Formats: sequence, C-alpha cells, structure tokens
Amino acid sequence: MAYEKLFTPGRIGPLTIRNRAVMSPMGTDFADTNGNASPRLIAYYAERAKGGIGLIINEYTGVDDVDSIPTQHNLRMAQDYNVKAAEELTETVHMYGAKIFAQLHHGGATSKSAFTGRQNLSPSGVPMTPAGEVPREMTLEDIKRVQDKFIAAAVRCKKAGYDGVELHAAHGYLMTQFLSEYYNRRTDQYGGSLENRCRFIDEVIAGIRAKLGNYPISVRICGDEMTDHPGFWNLEGGLAIAKHLEAQGIDCINISNGSSWNGNANCEPFSYTPGWKKHVAKAFKEALSIPVIATNTIKDPDFAEQLLEEGVSDFVALGRSQFADPEFVNKAKAGHPEKIRNCIACMYCRERLLGNAMPVQCALNPRLGREYRYRWQDLQKNGEGRPVVVVGGGPGGLECSIILAKRGFAVTLLEKGETLGGTLNIAKLPPFKANIQGTIDVLALEAREAGVDIRLNTEATPERVAAMNPVGVFLAVGAPPVVPKSIPGIEKAVLAEDVILGKVRCAGDVALIGTGLTGLECAEMVLDQGHQLTMVEMNATVGQGIYNVVFNDIMSRITPHSPTILTSHQLTAVTDSGAEVKDLSTGETKTVAAGTVVLALGTRNQAPLAAEFETAGLSTVLVGSAETPGRIAGAIRGGFEKAWVFEAE
Repeated sequence: MAYEKLFTPGRIGPLTIRNRAVMSPMGTDFADTNGNASPRLIAYYAERAKGGIGLIINEYTGVDDVDSIPTQHNLRMAQDYNVKAAEELTETVHMYGAKIFAQLHHGGATSKSAFTGRQNLSPSGVPMTPAGEVPREMTLEDIKRVQDKFIAAAVRCKKAGYDGVELHAAHGYLMTQFLSEYYNRRTDQYGGSLENRCRFIDEVIAGIRAKLGNYPISVRICGDEMTDHPGFWNLEGGLAIAKHLEAQGIDCINISNGSSWNGNANCEPFSYTPGWKKHVAKAFKEALSIPVIATNTIKDPDFAEQLLEEGVSDFVALGRSQFADPEFVNKAKAGHPEKIRNCIACMYCRERLLGNAMPVQCALNPRLGREYRYRWQDLQKNGEGRPVVVVGGGPGGLECSIILAKRGFAVTLLEKGETLGGTLNIAKLPPFKANIQGTIDVLALEAREAGVDIRLNTEATPERVAAMNPVGVFLAVGAPPVVPKSIPGIEKAVLAEDVILGKVRCAGDVALIGTGLTGLECAEMVLDQGHQLTMVEMNATVGQGIYNVVFNDIMSRITPHSPTILTSHQLTAVTDSGAEVKDLSTGETKTVAAGTVVLALGTRNQAPLAAEFETAGLSTVLVGSAETPGRIAGAIRGGFEKAWVFEAE
C-alpha cells in the first residue's frame, strides 16, 4: 500500500504538518519533580519525531502547580522556569521535522490533595466518583485565577517554541467538568445552558487569542462519553459542544471518547476491535469545517490509511502504537509495514502508569523511556563474529538474539519446537488475542534480518551446545508450570496451557485450580466450550495481581456463565471424581466433583537447568521468564538487557 492519504501534508490553522499522523497525548511520568522536561522525556519525544510522526501532542502539561498536581512527575508549564527545558524539547523535535503542541491541563477534582495539601477545585464540588474526594466549588475569583494560568501557560509555550497548544477538555479533567451537566451544577453564568457551561473554556480561548493572535489552538474532547448515567453526554451532546467551540475560532478538534467512569472507551484493552468507535469521529468530520484528529485503536498503517480514505478524520491519532514502535511512520513510508512492532493492547503501559504510579513502559519496546540510556549509537559492536548460542525462540530469546547479532556476534538460536514464539503460541489462542501472532512474526523477521542462524526442532543439550564453542549461552527457555508433586493424585490433573493449546480436551465438569491470567484465559475457553466450571483460588480474591482493566474485561465474559468460585481454598488432592480442596478460613475439606482438573498454579524459574550448562563449562545467562517468571514485557526486556550488557569472558 502506498499510503497516499497518510503521507499527504495537512494544515492546522497556519501550520503545515508533513503527514496526517499525530502522536496522541499520553502520560509518561518522565518529567522531573518540578515539571520540567527531563533528558529522559526529551529523548523519548525525539525518538518519535525522528520516527516520522507529523505532529506530536505531548502529554498533559499542567498549568497550575498549586491546585493541580495529578502525579509527582507530570510535565508542566506553570512557571517561567519550565520554559528553558521545554525549549530544548521543542528544538529537538523540530530538528527531525515534526511539529509539537503542548496539551494544557488542569485536573480539577481529579488532582491529588495528598500532593497539593489542598482541597481539590471543581465547578460544583461534585466528586469524580461517588466515593471519591469531595472537591471545593470554585468561586468566581478561583475561575479567573485558573483561566489566567491557562493563558499564561500558553504564552510560555509559544516562548518555548511550541507550534501550538491543545486545551484538554476530555476524560473528566477541569475543563470537562465545566462542560458536563453531571459535574457542573452551577446556577451562575458558568452553569446551566450549553453556552454557560462552555464559558470557562471560551474565555480561555479568547484570552490566548488576545495574547498570541493567530497561534494554533486545538481542543480535545470526548465525542461520546459512552457512560450510561444522567449528565454524561452522548454523541449528540459532543457535537453540540464541538460546534460551539468551532464558533469560538479554534483551529482543530481532537476527538477521544469515554469519561472518567469509562476509561476503556479511551484506552481499550485487547478485546476491542480497531475502528469500533469510528462512527463518532466521522460524525464530527461531517459536522465541522475545522480539521478533526481522532483516535480509533489504530495498530497498523493500513488501517490508518483506510480511516483517512473513508473520511473518518483529517488526521489519525497514533497512541500506544508510538510506544510500541517509534519507527511506525518511517517503516510505513518505506513500504515495510511488516517490520512494525504493532501494539497488542495488553495494557502494560497503563498498568505501570495508572495502576502502579510508575513511569510508563511497553511490553514490546524495552527502550521506551530509556532511549537516553540505551542509545543505538552507544551499542558496543564488539562481537567480532564470536559464536554465542541462544536457547529458546520465545520473545525473550528472539529479542536477545537480535541485540547480540546487532553487536556483531555470530548468533545461533536453538528452538526445540517446530515454530518460533515460545509461550506466545499459547498466549495467542484465548479469545481476542490472535494479534500476538504479529509479535512472533516481527521478532522472527528482525532476527533473520540481523543474521541470526535459527535452528528449529533442535534440542539444546549441554553437550550439543558445548560442541559449538560459544563464548556465551543464553537460556531463554521460558518458565515451566508449577506441578506440586506432594499433592496426592496430581498426575491425574492436566495443565491449563495444554487445554489452551488444544492438546487436552476437557471432559465433563471442570475444576480449575488457580486464577492468574493464564487461569482466567483458560476459564474463558472452557466456559465457551459449554463446561460447568468451578474456579478454586488460594488467595482471598480471584485474579490477584492482574491489572484491573484487564481483569474486569475478562471477567465481563466469564461472569455471565455463572461459574462456581471458591476463594481462600487450597487444592489438597486430585481424585478420579474431581478435586479435594481445603477451606483456609475454616479448615474444612470438601470435594469438587469434576471430570477434569486443570492446573494453573504459576511457573518456576530454570536455575537447575542453568546449573547443568555451567557444569559443562559453559558461561550461561538466564533470560526473561527462565530467570524471573513473568509476562511478555519481562521476557523482552530481559532479553534486550542481557544482550546489551553481555561481556564475553
């Protein structure tokens, strides 16, 4: 595909953008504690600019460091001292031909009083959720003060070299709260009618225009809040707001969806189909004359081109796809979309940022946020053709092989199976996860292009590997499942991974022991096959440790089947008639009748195997889940890091 539409320049106000690809604003927590653009953050955006994106709208940028501190490391333009580092950011982005807007933000009721030491502000004192912090209703003086902060931040942005600003009026933040009939219950000139609810943002727009003239202004709103509760707006309400804002002279509108109650409509887990909400963006495109930017779960350039051809939007917003592969746009332009590491919507990025209040990371891109530390020009190319062996063709082994080959080592990858992918060949089989095959394909392609000698159907014994005289051996063999031999009758049970792979067909009722991610995915498949299911979990809750967005998504499909769930229960025996379990709260033992008992008890590392290779005189490194059992993120990151720092003895 030539991607003619994608690579046609576009205009936003007086600004020409080199293509129709816009990087969505996404939080990172890479700024310093004063809200300045850190070297880490600058390197992160530079990588995306260099990767060919047309316009970067950087992450939410605070205008107020007194009443709005959502995190301790959010980017800000609240003070004059923020300008210096911001200028370095914009100059770096411009060096690579991209444009950049700052997304100006005030959290309002979503701020964290623990950070500010003050009660949060809001239009009407309505908490974000019924159980949330109760904010303080803003006085007219408060309103004027915060509006002035937006305007002052915009002035700083222009001084710092930003090409424009975006006002964040989506996702439940302060400007949204004013627009909302649910959050805004004022009876003065800032509440009630649509015109009054828009007055706060209208006056900010007018203030920026008065100070900066024909300076590009974008507004981000949720086209449809998709929240079934009185006071949240639907598509009709979103269009009314957009038409009003267009009349105020803004230069473009950026359409997201959802609300503070429905984040999945904004940042979807893997079960959502790309383009499921494109009707929203298209309605705005048809109703407005200003350019429309829109997100649409875009994971590949073919779909981006399709959206532009269909007239869904004027610019396509690339979000997590820019996390997964900063070279997304360049690879598309070069005619090599197959080389893109496409986002798999695993939610690891959001889990890090929102679930754990940690800087964002990506499961597929171990350099995300660490571009300043792992610079390609610093990669030591000192392999000098010396042989190394990587055992295991899963994500960790493939990533490890790629980096070692780039360093100049002669890499041989031994895979005992007939295909590459390792446990990804299991992970791709549950419902809605077929896109993981793309990760296997692109890693395999990268390995082959790097010159890795891939040998399938080859068992890696210490003797066979030793005969290859490697200067290093990397065991990326994954983590075997835990099967407690001390439990009577355990040999009668089957493994969840074998059920998922179709190696084992369940018979009759099923008892599933363990409800981690693999367990829940197995449960979903078993229920879809029509079996009655009892889920047994030793912990007090099901799915412990799974990010709540992913957990809720999977459980939304499991719960309608009404499985029996036994928490705080431990497997004590497997019998011909089912499973014996112990109630940890009472000590009572009970029998779960089942024709099939399925184990999903987690995994263990491969330290004993490493010892065997070391005994054979081989310098051995454990990689990924073989060292620390985990998920694809840990496997790829481990493979990358171990290969980057490896020093041959």
